[in-house]
Amino acid sequence: MKSTPRLPGWLLLCLIIPSVFAAPAKQLWTAKLPGDAKWHQLTALGTLLVGTPDAIMAFDPESGQPLWTRNEFKKTSPHSTREIPGTPLLMCNTAEGIAGQKVTLFQIDYLTGKTVWQTPELGAQYLGTLPVAEKNLVLVLLNWFGLDGTEPGIYLRAYDLAGQQKWSTKFTKPGGIPLHIADNSGRFIPTMDLSGYHDPVVDGDEMYLGYLGVHCLDLTTGTIKWGVEFPSGNKGLKKTYAPLRLDGDRIYGGGGGSVYAIDRKTGKEIWKSDRISDFAGLFKARDNAIVAQLEVVNGKVFSRYGGNFSDGKTATLKEPLGIVVLDPANGQSLYHFDSAKAGITNMVVVPGSKLVVFADGANVLGIDASGATPVEAFRNPIEFKRKMGVGGVAKIGLGALGGVSGLVKGAVSANKALLDVPVAVNLVNGRVVVQGKQHLLGFDPVAKTSSWSLFYGAPSEALGNIAMFAVTAAAALYGNGQVAMSGGLGSSGYSSGVNTIHSNLDSYNKYTEKSAARAGSSKTAAGYTYVLTTVEKDIGVLGVNLATGETDRELPLKEKEPDYRVDDAMNRVFHFKGKDTIVAYQF
Repeated sequence: MKSTPRLPGWLLLCLIIPSVFAAPAKQLWTAKLPGDAKWHQLTALGTLLVGTPDAIMAFDPESGQPLWTRNEFKKTSPHSTREIPGTPLLMCNTAEGIAGQKVTLFQIDYLTGKTVWQTPELGAQYLGTLPVAEKNLVLVLLNWFGLDGTEPGIYLRAYDLAGQQKWSTKFTKPGGIPLHIADNSGRFIPTMDLSGYHDPVVDGDEMYLGYLGVHCLDLTTGTIKWGVEFPSGNKGLKKTYAPLRLDGDRIYGGGGGSVYAIDRKTGKEIWKSDRISDFAGLFKARDNAIVAQLEVVNGKVFSRYGGNFSDGKTATLKEPLGIVVLDPANGQSLYHFDSAKAGITNMVVVPGSKLVVFADGANVLGIDASGATPVEAFRNPIEFKRKMGVGGVAKIGLGALGGVSGLVKGAVSANKALLDVPVAVNLVNGRVVVQGKQHLLGFDPVAKTSSWSLFYGAPSEALGNIAMFAVTAAAALYGNGQVAMSGGLGSSGYSSGVNTIHSNLDSYNKYTEKSAARAGSSKTAAGYTYVLTTVEKDIGVLGVNLATGETDRELPLKEKEPDYRVDDAMNRVFHFKGKDTIVAYQF
């Protein structure tokens, strides 16, 4: 059962609004870490994973008791610590030697911390892990140096969940996939990985890879059946190949300023659209438009270009901005929106309709794709019914963190209402929630009206800087980072094949009741998002009811730059106090 979509619990926003009758959070437990938390994530079963410079640890979210510690896993990241969906299994690796050229792969049970299996030391650089639970496989990408006589290159190596190697296939030449800086990379010796790419799409026995364009991989044999290569929108930025989209006998991809329609069986290019940048004007960033998102709605291909992108350290708004709807027969333009104001969000498709919703710096917009030619369904100005923090908009810029450029254009005044650049839209219980650097807005796409809205300024410059960076990162995750609903990998909610594949995993079955409780709880918890704000003259977390915009939950954290994670399903907050102490709270 799929959980109701919701805003990300870890999202940092800065909010100055009244919290009338706000219920305080109850402290559950505290736990000391052996070092600063560099990353943290929740598994599908609710256990809390924390990576420090010298270890990976797991905690019971109910009691705070450490479940296990593995000290051999150093300088890890969420990208190198991948959960296999529908199992209690985690893929990790060690990386020794210069530039991590000696790798050992591990599969561990994340409930016990015990090794299920591990490989011998491999003379390769680890690049990424691709779980394919429905096929009882896990794929690992390795940059192989050929020290054992193997031809050097980037290889895909497949293991079954029992640790048996099934096949190994050379994908491209050594260093053939441009890498990007890992999200928690050190400043002086950067770690590079594949975090700048969307996860592949799986359909049956085939996996479609989007690292160099589109390649079709046979999961049974490891054979690369065909490949169509085209450039990314920007090699230096993450997520500048659009997520792949499957539709019938076709697969659509985007890069290098164009959209490609490809025959899934043969790899034949059916058509290549004109450069999206041509639509944006002859002399305006002609060669620099980034095809950021594709959606197929009623057979028509919606393509968003431009938006917020990150290089792993800083975020920037890349122009030109707009949406082009393409004819599936020939790739010609059926509709074009090219008047985006100072920013553009991701597109969302309203369930049960053929309505596509997005926002720019001034309006929430809808495109109706039900007819032969798409038409604009509505264009509603963004207005803030409750305007707070009118003393001014916090200065935009990340200081030591690197700085945000291009976003300040959105901080404008119009009709005495402070406006802001929306960076992402999400569907919550059939309604659209628009999130910006300095606002939240609830919008009903059926009634075509906004039901509530909040404007907020940063309570401190440092906090505002971090929040603006985080919300920009969220745009990359929820906008540019969207994957096809039918084939996305890597999310803890993905459960295809669990009953048939993992029935023999006692540890997983032991927790199915608890897992079901989490799934049930998520239905009621989905109506909230938790944001960072001023609480009782301190910085803290405040719960926003997404149905009403009211704020009736609060938790003072009393740190200038707090790090925290929210378990949305259970209404818990894990505060990483001083980076090295976990304090758990319950709403």
